[in-house]
Amino acid sequence: MKEEGREFTLIEGNLLESPIFALSDKNIGKRAEYQWQYKNKLGNVVEEEKISIEAPLGLPISFDQDVFNAIMKIYNYQKETGEYNKKEVHFTDYEIAKTLQIPFESARLKRIRESYNRMVHTTIAFEKSFLESGEKITRVVHLLANVEHYEKKKGDREINITKVILDDILINSIERRYFKLIDFKKYIALPSGLPRRLYEYLEKKKYQKSYFEIGIRKLAQRIPLKTKKMGEIKKVLDKANEKLKEQKIIDRWKYKGDNIVYYFLKSERFKEVEKDLFYLENLARTFYESIGVKKISSAQISNGQVVLQNLIDEGYTRDEVEFSLKWTVDNIPDVHSIGILPHTIAQALGDKESQDKIEKMKKLQQQEEQREQEEIKKELELDKKLGEKLKKLPKKEQEEIETLAKQNFTKKFPNLEPTERSLRFERNSIMRKLKQVGIQNRAGKEFDSKKQ
Repeated sequence: MKEEGREFTLIEGNLLESPIFALSDKNIGKRAEYQWQYKNKLGNVVEEEKISIEAPLGLPISFDQDVFNAIMKIYNYQKETGEYNKKEVHFTDYEIAKTLQIPFESARLKRIRESYNRMVHTTIAFEKSFLESGEKITRVVHLLANVEHYEKKKGDREINITKVILDDILINSIERRYFKLIDFKKYIALPSGLPRRLYEYLEKKKYQKSYFEIGIRKLAQRIPLKTKKMGEIKKVLDKANEKLKEQKIIDRWKYKGDNIVYYFLKSERFKEVEKDLFYLENLARTFYESIGVKKISSAQISNGQVVLQNLIDEGYTRDEVEFSLKWTVDNIPDVHSIGILPHTIAQALGDKESQDKIEKMKKLQQQEEQREQEEIKKELELDKKLGEKLKKLPKKEQEEIETLAKQNFTKKFPNLEPTERSLRFERNSIMRKLKQVGIQNRAGKEFDSKKQ
């Protein structure tokens, strides 16, 4: 992995979406519960989500959020290097302190280790709110599945290493590429608490239009803010938003009734897509044309653009998205919406990887066959030259070589009669040895003459 890979922390998508860490830096209880209702135009509840957090050692706080993100930053780098098991992270407490840019002292060390333990004992129950393969389902996860400490020899001294085991459910989600890479330099440059949490949440909400609108109270619950008074919510949001603007994470924000609208500075990835203004639109249109849709609606195009942009924001390349679209059309029966792509892209790219391996093996086989052909050609050319040299030798020497060739063949294959081809091989082998002896004799004579 490139060195700049060290500058990003990897955060699983459901954790980014959910109010896991309290904004306070002090323990505020051992249980928290959050619930959301989604209503239709008639005001009827059509969907409910719920998240419950149980933490016997105290709910995770803002310092735990920082420690967790530092661990995931180290994990992101180790994941690419393949140094450890895909769900393990190995590090020293000093690395965590250095990553968080805090002094490494006994009091800090104690606080860091308390943070590990608090997160290991934190259980998060997602009730119809854990997004997996495009569906919201029920899952129970831990921030950290386990933590161990061991000693490792480095040079002439022993150093203390911490090994963290990540939850299988989170790892599986990351393997499905449901995560975001957060710029840790920007993250750590923000004040701890609300600004950092808000930065994480907004990074997940960047869409192609380069702005994001959400209800103020809904945002307050997703962060989460304790106050329910609209004036106080706006006040603390404004203070955090100023910090995000200073770090050029957002361009500006404004209030629109009960909503807040964030305008993002366009990222390099967005600019890359924007070079071809109609790239995603054309891709979405091509998809629907490929499955036989005659009248493509503007809603299908705009929704398709969002689906495609989300995949690009998650880290998929243009080529991967394009391949997956074609693969889905060719391999999935009765496709009617581009919304299926997030569910099929992993399978499509897995198929592509298998095809690439087969193509690579074929290429290597072709290269090997070509190399063998070239070696055979060289051997034939050498045989021809040696045969010509043999003919130029005195007849007596030719006869001696012929006799020796037959003897050599008989020693190797006592029960077979030599063919002209096998004798030619033996004659040429003898000629090579004579040539090598001649080179060595000449080198010896030159050495003797110089010595004299």
